[in-house]
Amino acid sequence: MNRHPDRYRHHVYALLGYLALTLLMTYPLVSEFARAIPGDGFDGWQNVWNLWWVKRALLVEGSSPYFTRFVDYPDGVYLYFHTLNIFNGLTFLPVTLNAGVLVAYNLAVVFSFVVGGYGTYLLALYVMRHDSLDGRGLRLPACLAAFLGGVVFAFSPYHTAHLLGHMQLISLEWIPFYALFAIKAIEKAQVSNLKFQISNWLRYALIAALFLVLVAACDWYYAFYMVLFTGLYWLWAVWRRRVWLAPTLAAVAIGFFFVLATLLLLVPMVRESLTADYMVPPTGSTERLSADLTAFFTPSELHPLWGDVAGRWAARFTASTSERTVFAGYSVLGLAILALITRWRAARFWVLSTLVFAVLALGPVLHVGGNTLFGGWGPIPLPYALLHQIVPLLRISRSVSRFDVAVMLSIGVLAAIGLNWLLNRIHKAGYNEVVLGLITVGILAVVGLEFLVVPYPMSFPETQPFHYQVGREPEPYAVMDIPMDWDRPANLLHQTVHQKPTVSGYTSRTNPLSPAWRTPVLQTFRYLGPDINVDDPREVAPTVLTDLNVRYVVVHKNDLPPGDYREITLSLADEVFDGWPVVVDDDWLKVFQVPQTATSLPYLMLGEGWAPREWRDGGSARALADPVATLGVRLPQAQTVHLEMTAYSLDESASLEMWLDGELIGTQSIGPQPTVVTTPALPLPAGESVVEIRAGSTPGTVIVRRVNLVSDQ
Repeated sequence: MNRHPDRYRHHVYALLGYLALTLLMTYPLVSEFARAIPGDGFDGWQNVWNLWWVKRALLVEGSSPYFTRFVDYPDGVYLYFHTLNIFNGLTFLPVTLNAGVLVAYNLAVVFSFVVGGYGTYLLALYVMRHDSLDGRGLRLPACLAAFLGGVVFAFSPYHTAHLLGHMQLISLEWIPFYALFAIKAIEKAQVSNLKFQISNWLRYALIAALFLVLVAACDWYYAFYMVLFTGLYWLWAVWRRRVWLAPTLAAVAIGFFFVLATLLLLVPMVRESLTADYMVPPTGSTERLSADLTAFFTPSELHPLWGDVAGRWAARFTASTSERTVFAGYSVLGLAILALITRWRAARFWVLSTLVFAVLALGPVLHVGGNTLFGGWGPIPLPYALLHQIVPLLRISRSVSRFDVAVMLSIGVLAAIGLNWLLNRIHKAGYNEVVLGLITVGILAVVGLEFLVVPYPMSFPETQPFHYQVGREPEPYAVMDIPMDWDRPANLLHQTVHQKPTVSGYTSRTNPLSPAWRTPVLQTFRYLGPDINVDDPREVAPTVLTDLNVRYVVVHKNDLPPGDYREITLSLADEVFDGWPVVVDDDWLKVFQVPQTATSLPYLMLGEGWAPREWRDGGSARALADPVATLGVRLPQAQTVHLEMTAYSLDESASLEMWLDGELIGTQSIGPQPTVVTTPALPLPAGESVVEIRAGSTPGTVIVRRVNLVSDQ
């Protein structure tokens, strides 16, 4: 074995090593590469759809991938806050075209492990540069230790837990590259010898910004973490060098280049996040999706030997399996402590980084064993609560435990520092390279055993012959999927086969203007009951679905678990679509074909400004969430109609105004008792007209129980 790997050979060895470990640690992925994806069959199908949609948007629709009408048809939805991970869609587009979305997905998975490990390898070598070189080049102990650092980061339980389906989080490969070049830019920034030095560090700043763009193209959470990492290293450099101007220039340059490169995405995202509330997660979700303190010492529930035991303890935690898995590894912690003791100067920043990001991963309050109260004390606030208040954009974040990705990067570097010291001590004691290699293999085996998730669960696509039949039909039309009370990612997988728009769909952030929330018939299946604007869905179903250009209603029987829920959904479908042609009825699907209707009926659609549907006093109700709420009046032909609305106020009194085309058409006072508010006769054209309802009271205090459309003809 060459004691001094040459300039390029050690890179090849590292890449091949990470590839071999990836195929081993994700088994049986390698044997099912074209037939299945790793994971639990939930969010993974959403990310398979992402690959398909990027291909279709660019090559078929000729449109931006950040907007689609294939979901929530016909209005569509913006995908700025969806986990699109555009990097994978673009990078693996040739694979998607030639080998299909499953192979492209799996190749992206392998890429993340190999390149993520290799990036950490380079980062660790740079951190250890002062004792990893001699007169003839790199020393073998440093290469072996750096390889271990890459294993810790790339094969961490955090990474393999999100392999269950979170492709945007699987794609952590550019994080170590960004950290490496951000550190180089800040370290090498000088203000003397201006012409030469600026060109040197500015080059590193530009490269760092490029890698930060790649990080953001995979996941915006990760980009934010790296911004915090940059700020932390900037503070560290200012404290260590006792100068502030040069490090500040480097950090600002990175930020400037990044913002310049992503401006077209950042502007609409920032504007939307600051002015709209639909991206804001429900109250308590941030606390629920935080890491438990004991989770850092709790092995993965996916471990083949002690996963069941770990799972019984982890069941106390408040988050789901993928979000609560932040195990650092006892052997890794041991090497990190060794680095802290023996290489304090090299290790101290990485110790600081590990602690800072671990504390942030704990969320706004401390959880220990699932508890937030300790002998009458608590909840104990943590720094993330302050960070959440300081950074307005964090109001749309929810999964705080994901800070662990930066923990594993930092602790991976520490493990490399610790192993490098150990191997150098052994080498100086007279042991040869073979012994160093065997010791490293032994330590890798221990770390690998702690991180083991073999055999990894695999998900096989459950597309049916009907989906392929629809895909062969050239006519443009839409599909309605049931159940619709929440959207299944598997329906997105089906869309990659049948290639037709769907009137609902699963996106990472709820679309407040989805037709499923506000359109008759769709609302019936969203809520499994009535909404304020629906009378008898059986009467208007042919009209509504024809207007939406829906040809098939697909009831996914296999998505309905045994019990009352299944019976309610199936009986509701049979009731609403009674007498419609049934084109498929098997163990998996029941498919109704929308009949042609000779007579179209008028109906009402809810627009903007409405709070979510509630069940109050034995009936459906909605509050006016904004000062202005809208109603869409859909008429098959021009006619005169009026609206009847039953409403009351939670305050003593309130006034309601009705506006049409900018003109006031009626006003009425309401009190705590339900009052029927009636508009004058309204001569409206065929198609959709929009009526505005304005409440002269605090938003949320006016409750509407029912709104009817009455024809005067």
